[in-house]
Amino acid sequence: MLNTELLDTVRYNCNVSDANYWGYFSLCSLLLRLRELFKIERSLEPWDSVKNEEIFPWIEKKENTWKELENASLTPVSLNGNSYSPFDIDGINNYLVNNGFVYGAGYALFMKPSFFIGTINRFEKIDGYNVYVVDKEILRDIFSSPGMSLGKTVYIRLTDIKYRLWENIHSWHRKKGHIYEFILSKFNHPSDWHYPFKEFYSIVDKYSKIVLYHEIAEQEENLPLWDEIIKECDNSKTEHIIRGIRDFIADFSEKGPVYRALVERDKELLYLYIASQGAYQKKILQPVLSQIEKACSTNDWKNIEQIRTLEFKKWKNNQEHILELFKLKGFEEVKNLTDKIFEVGLN
Repeated sequence: MLNTELLDTVRYNCNVSDANYWGYFSLCSLLLRLRELFKIERSLEPWDSVKNEEIFPWIEKKENTWKELENASLTPVSLNGNSYSPFDIDGINNYLVNNGFVYGAGYALFMKPSFFIGTINRFEKIDGYNVYVVDKEILRDIFSSPGMSLGKTVYIRLTDIKYRLWENIHSWHRKKGHIYEFILSKFNHPSDWHYPFKEFYSIVDKYSKIVLYHEIAEQEENLPLWDEIIKECDNSKTEHIIRGIRDFIADFSEKGPVYRALVERDKELLYLYIASQGAYQKKILQPVLSQIEKACSTNDWKNIEQIRTLEFKKWKNNQEHILELFKLKGFEEVKNLTDKIFEVGLN
């Protein structure tokens, strides 16, 4: 059983974070996040429907809670007579993991504090990292991501992965292109699936590998000064660029998912990686993703390795240039430079 005081404290910190950061999201994004959170709190699956008469009062109650907690501060977590920072994942998990649960904490987009408690699907030691594959999430804030990492701890969040992929896959069958045809032919068309959706869960497992390799690579390539730049972004589009560059470096590094797909000659992994990129990533990486897709279709793995190596070096050079600019001239010059990525990209 979970400690009631622990649950109340984490729930409070989730609400405090949401109260102070909900305005950073667009209205559409906020409503989608609230809908997902509503379903998760009720242990519903992505394919389960909800009724307006049920969710609307819940949203109103949530908004009232946020109003009460505007400008409130996070509170320490008390366990067994000890007090822990909300970000002391090791201290809190020393208690939780023995009971089959895991606690996650970190800073998300906009430097939003993000927390969750979930059940442990499995635990693995991989390349010196403690990897928790998290199944059902008991508590979380409105922000979620398929993976989180802090230091030597990595979380693979199956709930978020399921929700993301369920929406993606049902849109992919309306798109044209070899990559979507390959994925749907490999895992079958969604219209042919039957509960418990064996084909869907096979995609979830495959995508979990992408998340795992990305998170480990991100920690391997982590630079403290890069985090300092992110902290100064203050909800500007610069943050998307800075985080994006870190993501690109991780993905194209020798610890990342592109290299892993290359080593394992795993077309499914590589195609799934390309198809699941967000709008921002596709905007910046479209030429490269197209080159990789074309090479993959002809099994030209040598060309893919050349593309990966060049792309990794490019983003590392961009990072070094930005770091030097930040040290010499400060954040405003970094902002001026990164704004250009939206127009012509960096070389």
